[in-house]
Amino acid sequence: MPVAPAAASGPNGPSSASGAAGGTTGAGRPPAATPPALDTAAVGRALALGFARRGWDVALAAAAGDEARAAAALAAEIGALGRRAAVLVADLSVEDDVARLVAACGAALGRPTCVVAQAAPVADSAHDAGYASLAGAMARSVAAPLVLARTLADATPDAARDDDRARAVVIHLLDETLFHPAPERLSHSLAQAALHRATTAQALALAPKVRVVGLVRGRAPRADDIADAACYLADAPGVTGATLTVDGGEHLAPPADEKN
Repeated sequence: MPVAPAAASGPNGPSSASGAAGGTTGAGRPPAATPPALDTAAVGRALALGFARRGWDVALAAAAGDEARAAAALAAEIGALGRRAAVLVADLSVEDDVARLVAACGAALGRPTCVVAQAAPVADSAHDAGYASLAGAMARSVAAPLVLARTLADATPDAARDDDRARAVVIHLLDETLFHPAPERLSHSLAQAALHRATTAQALALAPKVRVVGLVRGRAPRADDIADAACYLADAPGVTGATLTVDGGEHLAPPADEKN
């Protein structure tokens, strides 16, 4: 099956994503009263292996160096499952690198039909956020996923307008900062809100060839829960422009400082 979930590689190793490529992520330190955040490497591993177990070939986007080596090790595990895997080296802050990922995936594995892009947190706060941190967050967490979606749409044949079997899907992976204030990650929080809003806009713009959906992950669920949800969205032709939240109900609770 010529498809490509991609595990993007973050600071802790391969992080979550599926498709021709994905974004990088890093986990912020949670308050002591909250459940521990899922390790981004664990999420990425679960996504990549989850898609592979469901019959997908997998392309892993990673930065050069240690991240690419970690992605290569994950690719070997995917190969052991009987699926093909490719490592695509790219800097997701560079538009030209991002723009070529879909074509690179196509050359390695065949035309991709799924991209999962994960945002990349920037460790700044409301007190020190500035032009550089905001620009970096928007480049990696908003511009990169949007460019991936656009190039995926360009690579999807016009026949997909009338044949849903030829269509593609983009899954924007978001996190709990979409619902709860995170002053210690201000730039990332702003980027999450922007990407969430863009999910609906892109769903309208790229239909019917490409579906665009969001997936919010919280701190509590297991990594496999996130992978299961992503695989469902990848194979749900009736879902577009929507955001699925998988957080064990975390978004229903007020922030800790607002509780009675």
